[in-house]
Amino acid sequence: MPLSRPGHEDISFWVNHNGLAELDVEGEVGFGDMARLLMRRRANAPNMRELRDRFVFRVQDFAQLATEDLFKVELAEDGWKWRHAPQRVVVGVGRTHNLPVVVTNRTQASRTVRVTLANSAAEATLAPGAACGLFLKVREADSGVFERRLSVSAGAVEGTAVWTVDARALGRLRVRLLESDGSPAAARVYLTAADGLGYAPPGSISRFAALPAEQFFHAQGSFELELPSGVTVVEATRGQEYYLARRELHLPPGRTTETQVTLTRWVHPAAEGWYSADAHIHANYTAPHHQSITPQDVRLQTLAEDLNNANLVVANSSGDFIHDDAFFEGRPHALSTPSHVMYWNEEMRNAGLYGHMAFFNLKSLVHPIYTGFANTPHWEDFPANYTQAKAARAQGGAVTYVHPGYAATMDGASARELPVDLALGEVDAIDVISNNPEDVATEIWYRLLNCGFRLAPSAGTDAFTNVADHYTPGGGRVYVRLNGGMRYADWIENYRRGRSFASNGPILSFTVDGREPGSELSFAGGEPRRLRVKASLRTLVPVDRFEIIVNGRAVISRSVTGLEKAGIDEEIVLQSGAWIAARATGPWHRLILNDSYAFAHTGPVYVSMGGRGAASAADAAFYADWIERLMDRTRQRGRFATPERREEVLALFGRARDIYRGLEKSAPAAAR
Repeated sequence: MPLSRPGHEDISFWVNHNGLAELDVEGEVGFGDMARLLMRRRANAPNMRELRDRFVFRVQDFAQLATEDLFKVELAEDGWKWRHAPQRVVVGVGRTHNLPVVVTNRTQASRTVRVTLANSAAEATLAPGAACGLFLKVREADSGVFERRLSVSAGAVEGTAVWTVDARALGRLRVRLLESDGSPAAARVYLTAADGLGYAPPGSISRFAALPAEQFFHAQGSFELELPSGVTVVEATRGQEYYLARRELHLPPGRTTETQVTLTRWVHPAAEGWYSADAHIHANYTAPHHQSITPQDVRLQTLAEDLNNANLVVANSSGDFIHDDAFFEGRPHALSTPSHVMYWNEEMRNAGLYGHMAFFNLKSLVHPIYTGFANTPHWEDFPANYTQAKAARAQGGAVTYVHPGYAATMDGASARELPVDLALGEVDAIDVISNNPEDVATEIWYRLLNCGFRLAPSAGTDAFTNVADHYTPGGGRVYVRLNGGMRYADWIENYRRGRSFASNGPILSFTVDGREPGSELSFAGGEPRRLRVKASLRTLVPVDRFEIIVNGRAVISRSVTGLEKAGIDEEIVLQSGAWIAARATGPWHRLILNDSYAFAHTGPVYVSMGGRGAASAADAAFYADWIERLMDRTRQRGRFATPERREEVLALFGRARDIYRGLEKSAPAAAR
C-alpha cells in the first residue's frame, strides 16, 4: 500500500489514464507519495534506489530522503537549521510544481510546524525526533527568473530559505515512434523535460520501473504533449531485445517541435524460433476498487514490451473478490495478434500452506480459484494444490509454481507443495525468475532436478499493472523454442518439455552433443562419457560469469566482463546420469527492470546412463524431510471442515514423501 495518510493514497499508488503533467497535492503526505513524487525527477533515481527493495520502500524515514530538489529543515532548541535548500528550480508556466519539504523536530517537545510559500502553506504536528513530508504548490503565471522565499515557523521561531524560480513558457513536443523499417512502433518511453521531471502524454498511463526507480509510459505510433521549454530528452526501447534509443532536443517556447525515434533491435530471438512469455501478470489487482486496466491497455503493454505470450491471471488478492474474471474466455483474447498473444488464465493461490501456481491454456477456470483465506467461502486449506494442478493439466493446461520463496527451505519457501506435486506428476515448471531471489529459486530447482525429475524453467513477474509503482510485465521472461512461428498450442507443448531459457536480459543458446534444452541423451552402458557442450551468450546488459552447470555445480565458468558476446565449446566428462544447463549472471543495470542483477538460465539437457539419470540421495532425503515438515505444518496450522479432509491431504503428501524416500534408498552408492 502507499503508506500515505488517508485522502492521499490515490495520488501516486494507483494508475490512471490521465498521463502526467502536474499533480494536485498540497500539505502533509505519507512516505510513499513523497518518495514517488521525488522519483518523478530522473536525476533522483540513484538516491531513491538506495531506499528501495525492488518496488517496496525498505526505508520509510523522511529524514533519510536526500535529493537535490528537496528542502530539508530541522527545528532545534536554538532555532531552525537548513540541511539542504535548492538554489534554483525550473518550472513550467501555468503548471503546478510540487515543492517537496522535509521537516524534522529535534527538540524535546511536540511542536506544530508551518511551512509557507506565497499562497501555499502546510502544517504538521511532530513528536520529538519525528520527521514529516509536505508539499507546497509553485505556480508561476509569467516566464522569467524570480526570487522566492520559503518560510518555516513553530510558534515564534521562524526561518527562511531564499531561492530562485526559473519559469519556462511551454512548448509542444510531437514524437513519432518507428521500427527500423519505418513502420509505427510501440515502446516504453522515458521523457525528461527541461525541469528534470518525467512526463506522460494525455490518455497514457504513467508508471515507475521497480528497480531503476524511474518514471515511464507506454506509447504506440506517436504521442504529443506540452512541456517546459528547454533541453528535452526522449528515450525509448521495446522489451529486452532493443537498444535504448535516445534523442536530445531543444524545445522552444510557444512552438511545436517534431521528432522521430527509431527503435533498433540488438537481437531477434523470435526470428530464430524463440518466443517469449511472462507467466504471471495481473492486469488488475490488490483491491476491489481501481479495477481500471482494460484489454486495450494490456495489448499496448504487450506490444510495447514485445512480449509474445502475455499470461494474464484471474485471481483473488486478500479476500474473496476475484480480479479480472470477466476477461477469461478460455482462449486467446481477440486483441491478440499472431505473434503477440494475450490469454487470461489463472493464478491458483493458497493462503499460507501450499504456495501459488500459474496456469496456462485453460479452457475453463479451475475452482476453487483460491483456498485457505479466512472469512471467505473457501477458508479451508482444501483441496491441496495437487488437485487443482491436475484439473488444469487435464484440460490441456500447463502449470508453474510462481515466486518460489526467499529461502530454499520448507519454512522459507512459498512453493511448499512443489516437491509433492512434482513427484506425483502434476507440475511442468518453476519460475526461476520472479519477484523472489533467483538464487533461492535455482537452489530449489537444482535439488529437484538432482532427484531425477524433469522440471522446466519459467519466469513470471507478478506485475500489477493497475499499480503505478510495481513490476513491469516482461521484465523477466521465458523463451520457448518453436518451429514455424508462434502457435500457442505448440508453445505450451514445448514449454512443458523445457525447450526454453529464462532471462531478464541476456540471450542464451545451448546444446549438448547437438541436443537443445528439454532433450534427452540416453546411453545403454554406465561407463564415463565425453559430451560436447556448446553455449553462446549475447547481451546488452553487463554480464560477469558465463557457466555450464552440471547437477547444480559450475563445471565450466568463464569471466565475460565487458563482453557483449561470448561462447563455450568444450568437452565434459560424465561419470553418471546428469542434467546439464547454461547460466549467465552479472550486475544490475538500468535496463533490468524488476531484478537486482542480470540473470539467464537455460533448461536442462537430461543425460541417462545405464537407465539412470541424475540421482542424489542427499537431495532426495532433503525433500522427504521437507514434506515431513509440510505435513507437520498442515496438521498444526491447516484449516479443514472435517478430519477426513485433513487426512486426505496428509495421505497425498505421504505418497510423495515415500517417493523421495525410495529415491534416497535407490540412489547409487556414488550419489550418497
